[in-house]
Amino acid sequence: MAGAIAAQMLYSLLANYFFIVLYILVIFFIKVQYQKYSDLQLGLHNRPGFSMRGIIEKTVIIGIAVGFISSFLITSVGVTIETDTVRYLFYVMFLLLMVDLRLVSLPYAAGLLAAISLIFGAPKINITSLLCLVAILQLMESILIFIYRKKDFIPVFISHKNEITGAFLIRRYWMIPIVFFTYILQNSTMSLDLSVDWPLIFTMPPLKEGAYALGLDCIVAVLCHTDIAISSQPEKKSIKSAALLLGYSAVLMALALTSRSVPWVRAIGVVFCLGGKEGLYLLSSFSEKKGKPLYSAVRRGLKVLDILPGSHAEAMGLQRGDIILSINKNDVQSEEGISEALREFPSYTWIQIIGWDGIEKTLEYKYYPEGYNQLGIITVPREKEVTYATSYFERINVLKNIVNRFRDIDNKI
Repeated sequence: MAGAIAAQMLYSLLANYFFIVLYILVIFFIKVQYQKYSDLQLGLHNRPGFSMRGIIEKTVIIGIAVGFISSFLITSVGVTIETDTVRYLFYVMFLLLMVDLRLVSLPYAAGLLAAISLIFGAPKINITSLLCLVAILQLMESILIFIYRKKDFIPVFISHKNEITGAFLIRRYWMIPIVFFTYILQNSTMSLDLSVDWPLIFTMPPLKEGAYALGLDCIVAVLCHTDIAISSQPEKKSIKSAALLLGYSAVLMALALTSRSVPWVRAIGVVFCLGGKEGLYLLSSFSEKKGKPLYSAVRRGLKVLDILPGSHAEAMGLQRGDIILSINKNDVQSEEGISEALREFPSYTWIQIIGWDGIEKTLEYKYYPEGYNQLGIITVPREKEVTYATSYFERINVLKNIVNRFRDIDNKI
């Protein structure tokens, strides 16, 4: 079975022109979005932006590996999706892509399509299998969020409760190719013989009349995790998000399995598919905005928002949330103060700080023989010309971005 899944996935990715165009389209929109944060990161923190190679590795290569595991689980439980349903899902995902990139995630597209089918009676789709598909993919997304909990977040300055606050923007994308059972022509090389015992949770539907058999097909699902950490550490925020999403997938799977024998449960499953996913996002955003910010500006000293990898600050043991009071007995109240204290490239320094735990202590650091003049930290300033409201990061309206681009062109002309 693993060989059949791999063969179908490979065929779809390399020989199906529809898949190739879809990958290019989605990667383009993700690249545009990442470029926005690359410019923000480079402008505010002088960090390098995201490369196309990095984007492809995160969204495609990891997605293919996760897609194979997901496909094995999906075929093992006997999820059967009509080819027409795949086409409808693509239409809905494309429309949601135009509204907000965050909504292109599969739970929104599948939930909306299933809701239309329930309300209007068309198109005819297998809602139970669709809910099961979403549940398995959300399980995999929760695992990916946990694995990437220490990556893919960007420090930003925001205007929060009328003060400048440091925060971390979290946004992750994955493109997952999914192989599943569907009806295909009997002369297809991918048709399957299921006359032998097969450990299926779902009861396979009767084959359609005519020259059709049960075979394998593939679809590309987009997973999008977006969040912002204001009152919690980004790593802890990701762990919490992963746990909540795991619970969401477990409840949705339970509803999908129950709906096999209790048809009216499908309606509950559809509502939970849409409402539960959006509810998790709104709950997370609300809790971060209402909580006490971790990285507000301080009256004395300078609070550390982030530590650059491989920096001197990392080597000496500085952490997020620490407050730098002085360097070699020179009081520090701004980044210029840090530069002045390190202006002569000292090879030995002692830094007085108040740790994130509230304990005042001294850090000693030796860097022989050349000395150093930069700590490699991002601090929260008392005044900042460029700050953002949280709403600036919460919506990525593709149509609005396209209109703004044409307006910029007209203004230049």
